[in-house]
Amino acid sequence: MADIQQVRQTMLDLFRQWGVPKAIRSDNGEPFGVPTRDVIPIMSLWLAAWGIRHILNRPKRPTDNANVENNQGTSARWADAYRCANVGQLQERLDEAARCQREVYKVTRLGKVTRKELFPELHDNPRKFEEARFDENLAYGLLSHAVYPRKVSSAGTIALYSKNFSVGLKHKGTVVFCKFSPKDFAWLCLDKDQNILRTISDDRFSKENLYNLTVSQ
Repeated sequence: MADIQQVRQTMLDLFRQWGVPKAIRSDNGEPFGVPTRDVIPIMSLWLAAWGIRHILNRPKRPTDNANVENNQGTSARWADAYRCANVGQLQERLDEAARCQREVYKVTRLGKVTRKELFPELHDNPRKFEEARFDENLAYGLLSHAVYPRKVSSAGTIALYSKNFSVGLKHKGTVVFCKFSPKDFAWLCLDKDQNILRTISDDRFSKENLYNLTVSQ
């Protein structure tokens, strides 16, 4: 599994080179997804703050990402990946394969033109990377629409994003419904009738933590 900070840095490097995409598709594995699928992934919140829609494949549906899987196989063959002596040589060959795919190879189904000729705007970086583009309120908007049901433990606690919070022993064994309030930086724990049982402060979702992807650290 890739380290989330390595993924973050790689994504930022790609944004600087190619611009900020409108959407990114990934599988449900960490760090992009959450195997339990019981919360919105932190990576989804981070991407939302950049104005990027995160599309998660359906579990056990690899065909959802068929084009990417096929392209990866083609790239590996073009770069002759298995014959590379080291990572540096692999990267050089992948870069050259990508250049040929976009600028040299003429696609019959596209009218025997290159992709660069057909889509020149992609090379103009239409959504340029700027630090100021990061807007934590976009992440908060996504998070605040989620409702997380949680069964209160015998100790009167619930878990949200790998952290235990006390709801109160009198609620043990019951199910509460948790919603994030950006205004309060807190979780609102509601009963089935939408009455607030407890407000639990959680400052992990600060702009700094979201930007640095250190929310769960």
